[in-house]
Amino acid sequence: RYRDRVHSIALHYLKGDVAGAQDATQEVFVRFFQSAQRFREDARLSSYLYRAVANACIDELRRRRRFVFVGDIPEALHPIAAAAPSGGDPTLQRAVHALSPKLRMVVLMRYYDELSYDEIGAALGVSAGTVASRLSRAHEALARQLGRDIRDGEEESI
Repeated sequence: RYRDRVHSIALHYLKGDVAGAQDATQEVFVRFFQSAQRFREDARLSSYLYRAVANACIDELRRRRRFVFVGDIPEALHPIAAAAPSGGDPTLQRAVHALSPKLRMVVLMRYYDELSYDEIGAALGVSAGTVASRLSRAHEALARQLGRDIRDGEEESI
């Protein structure tokens, strides 16, 4: 029931890395099934899973930082370049991917999964006010980035 949502968040969070998103998705559900007996009946499963996918993606990004890649990898051999999410405005996608992980996660949960501030807050373990603050900062960053991209595009077409 939640697999596609969890995978979608992981895919966006990991900037289109299909293999990483699949690993994160699998990790979320393995963790859930291992700890299912401890799951509180009064908690929402969706909130638990959103928090779990956020943690799994953060863990994946931490693991990646341990490696140093030397040289340029040809685009044909680079799985992320070929597997970037399709659909929507590519300029907007690039701008969202450029956000910090904390800001990117609230944007994805709010606009891609259409969660309320309270649902996002529960999933991330923060207050609804913190969610609102992060969204506000994300909106400002996106406006700056998109404004710069639009101006650059106009200069190129002149």
